Amino acid sequence: MRGFHLWDLLFLILLGACGTLAHDLNCQRSSTMKVGVGLSKTFNWTAEETETCDSGALCQESIIVIKAGTKTALLGSKGCVYDSMESITFIQHSPPPDLVAISYSNYCEDMLCNNREEIHHFGDLSTYADSIVQSSNRCPTCLALGTCSSAPSLPCVNGSTRCYEGKIKITGGDINATVEIKGCTAMTNCRLMSRFQTVGPMLIKETCSIQPFIKPRFAENGSSLASHFGFGVRATAAIAAAITCPFVLRKYLWSWVSQCLC
Repeated sequence: MRGFHLWDLLFLILLGACGTLAHDLNCQRSSTMKVGVGLSKTFNWTAEETETCDSGALCQESIIVIKAGTKTALLGSKGCVYDSMESITFIQHSPPPDLVAISYSNYCEDMLCNNREEIHHFGDLSTYADSIVQSSNRCPTCLALGTCSSAPSLPCVNGSTRCYEGKIKITGGDINATVEIKGCTAMTNCRLMSRFQTVGPMLIKETCSIQPFIKPRFAENGSSLASHFGFGVRATAAIAAAITCPFVLRKYLWSWVSQCLC
């Protein structure tokens, strides 16, 4: 009888342990799709919503940070993820100072462990602004969800070799968005995301074209306009002089004006 009670006690202990190991996991849940100025400093990633995951799941928090010109795009996801192992991944896909792309992903198995609040530790890209040296080369520059409404031609920095124009389609993790990006780059092909196809549960599809720099036409037009303007002043002065000069000199002035006009 004493042995029976002992096995009963061991069974109950094991049953309780198994129940503890098989507890439901709660994770923060949110989706983020933002474009703006200075977001890497001000963005709060805390999620108000939580979800209960099925057995065998982990919590995840994953985000893509893209910078072009003065704007930053944030596309992030928090929630449950399955068939994965605990890990933390940080990748700088495209380095500053021109177009910049960064991704971060955290898989964890503790209750509400996907609780990162700030991203400025890896997303504060303004620290590079004071060290860049601008060149005379220019590219259309913009960053927007969907399609850019405008893309002003902005100066590139030394080291840039061409202009990038592309779109990144991101789906999964409650995200379904397309980001249009234009700006200066040193890339030779579509590698803004270094050909990564996933960040956490988010799937990535990048399409782009690489173009030569925009030539500063204003200098050429200015020179040409100045040349025409200069000729116009000289021709007008010559005509005025021809009207007021003695007849002996007029034929030489009219001859010069006729040759210039031809």
